Amino acid sequence: MILRRIPMIFVFVFAVSPLFAREKTDIVYFTNGDRIMCEIKKLQRGKLTVKSVGFSTIHIEWDKVAHLESTHPFQLELQSGTRYVGTLAPGPEDGKIEVETVTGTSRLDLARIVVITPAEEGFLQKLDGSLDIGYEFNQAVTSTSWSLSAETRYIAEAFEVTVNAESLFKTQEGAEDVNRQNIRASYIHVLQDRWFAAGLVSGEKNANQSLEFRGLVSGSIGRRLLQTNRTNVALLGGFALSREKFEDTDFVITSELVAGFLFDTFRFNTPEVQITTSTLLFVNAGDAGRIRLQANGKVRLELIKDFFWSVSLYESFDSNPPSEFARRNDFGLTTSFGWSF
Repeated sequence: MILRRIPMIFVFVFAVSPLFAREKTDIVYFTNGDRIMCEIKKLQRGKLTVKSVGFSTIHIEWDKVAHLESTHPFQLELQSGTRYVGTLAPGPEDGKIEVETVTGTSRLDLARIVVITPAEEGFLQKLDGSLDIGYEFNQAVTSTSWSLSAETRYIAEAFEVTVNAESLFKTQEGAEDVNRQNIRASYIHVLQDRWFAAGLVSGEKNANQSLEFRGLVSGSIGRRLLQTNRTNVALLGGFALSREKFEDTDFVITSELVAGFLFDTFRFNTPEVQITTSTLLFVNAGDAGRIRLQANGKVRLELIKDFFWSVSLYESFDSNPPSEFARRNDFGLTTSFGWSF
């Protein structure tokens, strides 16, 4: 069987905490004049995460920070997409920071910085990820459904790699089973002025559309139209090759033109809210009458620290599937509880 009902995401191994953390000698200065000694872990989506002896791990709103100070090297990314690696020192006024790099000192506005990660950390410590699980049982209609999604991301100085997988399975007496599996690995290489090169490898199965397997490899060029510490908007375009098999067809290789829209926004409120969407349009290069659309969206609300409730939407459309039994459209909504690290 090409893709089993129980996908490989059950054996995903997530990052583990290091046995020994470095000394907590970094300093965070607040706009109200306070400061704390800590270990700066990261800045992401408008939230500075630090580890302090007295407070353990805490999250600080970025606009409450006046300065940072550390003798350890960090990687910083600006709204423009420019990246710096160096040690940190307070600037001449609130909202300024000086980064000592190998080529000299650069003075930056804190408001322009969207990502900070330690440059010294090893591979496992640079991983971020999440795991979401949903389950539903209805005795009245004899139905059972479960969903599972997992994602992990590695961010380096000039590139980032993301691996995610999704699984949805539902049985109901008197109705067809729902069996939808998807696994993807993407690579993004950062270029100048918010441009990037991207690669994608994916495999999927969708019983609702009679799709037994589709493997896809694509390459594209994209640009972040908006990049702040709360919101990211990007467009991309490229070319893809896929190898697919439906229930009543043999394997066929197709070439497609690809266009994509990516959106991600985060609100540091109570509760914290994150909204992500991705839409990919595939135009068959050999069959002008066939267009595919794959769209995914997710809203996550934080219940307690690092634990979330999520609502996910998916849409899969094929204007002219090769199988005479295949449905053109598959749409669904799932809810789940998850943990992020």
